[in-house]
Amino acid sequence: MSAPFLEPLVPGVPPAVSAWMRGLQEVRLHLERWAFDLPEEAFWWRPKEGANPIGGLVRHITGSSLRLAAYALPLALPEWARRGREWELQGEPEAKAVVVARFQEAWPGLLEAFAGLSEEALGEEVPVGAQGLRAPRAHVLHHLVEHAQHHAGQVIYARKLL
Repeated sequence: MSAPFLEPLVPGVPPAVSAWMRGLQEVRLHLERWAFDLPEEAFWWRPKEGANPIGGLVRHITGSSLRLAAYALPLALPEWARRGREWELQGEPEAKAVVVARFQEAWPGLLEAFAGLSEEALGEEVPVGAQGLRAPRAHVLHHLVEHAQHHAGQVIYARKLL
């Protein structure tokens, strides 16, 4: 498989949605290459006190992506994803297999939810966050993909430090 951005448009979805789906596929490829094969100790290693371990970054990519998606897509939010950013990044380590399984379970559902979007739906405003601020659905989804890519880059960098 070539890099996802070099693949054809995803059939049946608007071009922007296709681009976001390809971006999410790229996040998956990065995590499979740079995180999922690590031994348990390396998965939770911190380069310094307060730095995010790879396991925390994977947990955060999954949880934050699901939270952002829940604002803009018909997607159920699992209970563990409600724990939030601080727990994901700085919380106690848990078995790597649990973190990886959550990602592998969440990502296909996330892509499926993206695939159900129409062009018209992208411009609709959706409530975001506890304050109920509103933003165009397209902006929320674009941020979701950018945010996941940002943290995937941190995973790659942290892996290179090992």
